[in-house]
Amino acid sequence: MGVDDVGIIGVGKDEYNSSLEGMINGRSLPWVADIEEEGYPVWEDYGAVQRSTYFLDREGDLIYQFNITTLDHTDAEDYNYLINLILDYRADNGPSVIRVMQDFSTIQGAIDNAVDGDIVLVEPGSYVGNINFLDKNITLASLIYSGFRPDEIESSILDGGGEGSVITIDEGQDQSTILLGFEITNGSTEEYGGGILIENSSPTIDRNMIHNNHAGSCGGAGGGIAVVGESYPHIFGNTIYENTVSGDCDCICYFGGGLYVDAHSWPIVGGSLTLGNTFYDNASDYGFQLFRDHTQDTSIWTPIYSHHNYFTFCPPDSPDVYPLNGWDLENCHTIDLVNNEPQLPEKDFYIHPIYPNPFNPLATVKFDLIRSGILDVSIYDILGKVIVSDQMQMNAGTHQFQWNASNSPSGVYFVRLSFGTDSRTEKALLVK
Repeated sequence: MGVDDVGIIGVGKDEYNSSLEGMINGRSLPWVADIEEEGYPVWEDYGAVQRSTYFLDREGDLIYQFNITTLDHTDAEDYNYLINLILDYRADNGPSVIRVMQDFSTIQGAIDNAVDGDIVLVEPGSYVGNINFLDKNITLASLIYSGFRPDEIESSILDGGGEGSVITIDEGQDQSTILLGFEITNGSTEEYGGGILIENSSPTIDRNMIHNNHAGSCGGAGGGIAVVGESYPHIFGNTIYENTVSGDCDCICYFGGGLYVDAHSWPIVGGSLTLGNTFYDNASDYGFQLFRDHTQDTSIWTPIYSHHNYFTFCPPDSPDVYPLNGWDLENCHTIDLVNNEPQLPEKDFYIHPIYPNPFNPLATVKFDLIRSGILDVSIYDILGKVIVSDQMQMNAGTHQFQWNASNSPSGVYFVRLSFGTDSRTEKALLVK
């Protein structure tokens, strides 16, 4: 039985009720085939009862069933139980999910035993020590980002213990390598990357809180993140603050308190309202928040794409970002907007977070339209290849559609909706 052979086929929510206590995040899945028999919905093929959850294999044979209302959707232990129950039905063939603390007691132990494509899923807690991705293209993610309370990143702490970079990714990884949903703190290195060191690699650094890290001795760079060598990472949705680059030498040689990029690297930093990073209170000699190194005349170079990032002041000035012409800071925002965005912006439409996320193979995309019109839908992979392109005539109101990614490989995908002159992008992680 392979990973695609297991699915949650039905959560028995009566279609005649608008809500039901005990549903995860208040969500419900429709019946695959239901009829009304004496006023009570019944799933004909399996005799399903209301509020039950069914696991079936590809041949349609029942593997397991239980009453989902026995689980409290506000309880982390119940949520973790359901996640682990699903993972327990995954087969050995294909990418695996390795769980910390259930399978291994340390994150590095889990990485040591992972292979390309695996997911290391970490339970909330504080983990002290340095983490090296070795030569593996894997996902390291907090269980928080399986969907339970994604605002509580601080529950999953990677503590460098004041000795070296907290995270090192330096053996040629590509964007399929993902670091997702952690608080990364207390790293300290004499050279580059107190929080995260990326060297000759191109991972995806996604929605982490990176703070109180240090780089520098007699010179240094990248208190929060250092990107060096020929590296092309994607840096999305992180909060990077109170990192420092400093040392004992009396020199102007400490650069990039938040993010340092050397002359050979080319990251993508932010990109949309949902992908923008937040930078504040980082410290160094130059480029408190962002510093790009250079070995040539900077009047002719191409700036690094850095749209929709958040700063204390927008646009930031040269002490915060250096050199200013080295960064494309279009559509920047001030930090006071981060926690005060209206749920439904006064524009043509709003896209809700994709759920479930991570998903396999169905992802639900929900959106609100304030008027009727044509909606363009595009789905891209991490390399920018168009996977889905569609156009729909829609009425005003709340709508949703499902994307079936059964023919796509595991990885990060971007769902882009365009309506009128407005466009929005949400990111989804496909885990097979």
